[in-house]
Amino acid sequence: MAAETGAWRITVHHDWREAAELWRPLLALHQATPFQTEAWLSRWYGEVAPAKGAEPLLVHATDASGVAALALPLIRLPGRLRRIEFADLGITDYNAPLLGPAAPRDAASAKRLWAAVRAALPAADLFRADKLPLTIDGSFNPLLLALGGRESNLFGNIIRIDTDWEGWLRGLEKHNRKELGRFWRVFTRDERARFTIAVSRDEALHLYRLLEIQQGERMRELGQPYFLDQPDFSAFYRDLVAAGIEDGTAFLSALTAGDELVAGLIGVAKGDHYAMVRISTGTGEWANCSPGRLVIERTMEALFRRGFRSFDFTIGDYAYKRGFEVARIPLAMVEEPLSWRAWPRVGYSSAKTYVKRHPAIARLVRRAFRRAA
Repeated sequence: MAAETGAWRITVHHDWREAAELWRPLLALHQATPFQTEAWLSRWYGEVAPAKGAEPLLVHATDASGVAALALPLIRLPGRLRRIEFADLGITDYNAPLLGPAAPRDAASAKRLWAAVRAALPAADLFRADKLPLTIDGSFNPLLLALGGRESNLFGNIIRIDTDWEGWLRGLEKHNRKELGRFWRVFTRDERARFTIAVSRDEALHLYRLLEIQQGERMRELGQPYFLDQPDFSAFYRDLVAAGIEDGTAFLSALTAGDELVAGLIGVAKGDHYAMVRISTGTGEWANCSPGRLVIERTMEALFRRGFRSFDFTIGDYAYKRGFEVARIPLAMVEEPLSWRAWPRVGYSSAKTYVKRHPAIARLVRRAFRRAA
């Protein structure tokens, strides 16, 4: 569906295959994370969306002369509150528009473009977007220019290495540097110990099966919620890895001891940017070599020597990430009511944010709840 609104022309496709040709010029630009690539999005829309009942909304906008402004990988979810969101459902670590040459650079233009996009979208009650980068390749995120937004509870974690590998290691705090060396020495006491990055489809699929079993067992052992072994998500990652090994958009690295998987790591890539998306670790006798941290460090070094420079630990505040001395990347979220049905939810979320930012009010609220109990 295409619509013209003032200075903008908006096209909304409901199938990735129909949108792909229009999107490819934007996908080729050096601006997005590995989550805004054809490798990721084509499989997300092809495998995850239909399994979860999500309606694809692939929005493409140009200015009046036909120059691309942006593309938005969105979905509409059914329910009492019909939501329009990014193509995520818990597995896309960063949600961002793809920007073209005509992307708005100021708030007034961004608001006019968003009004045109909103008019072209199907009926819904709420637009919600989380894990939004504040800037995209040095430009302000036009969604935030248009809608404002607030700080997300989530944040990214990244390392950029612009020196040599040894120089980066020397720059780590002494304890962290020595620990990484010790882990490798402990691991390699076993003569079967190996680090590998899958180089063939068959090898990748074999390691993926072991990783999936190991990760599921570990998460259930810890009593944590786990959904990545559901058939649709499992197929998504399996296909992502199988194809990515061949075209360089995904990597599966592992620590092994004979036929045993000690730790496994899946990452996706674009340009010199590598982002970690799934990790599994063994326990028991291997715990003393911290296999999770070790497989990350070995993977980083191997990929650095292949030309990668940005190593993205993605979202989540975990101790092992702090041990690598990652830089924290702030992210934002927005919620905009599209009908009166979303007013209570947006109002409640805004009130929670206000209270969180004002500790004195938070204390009064907690006191009131204790009295009510």
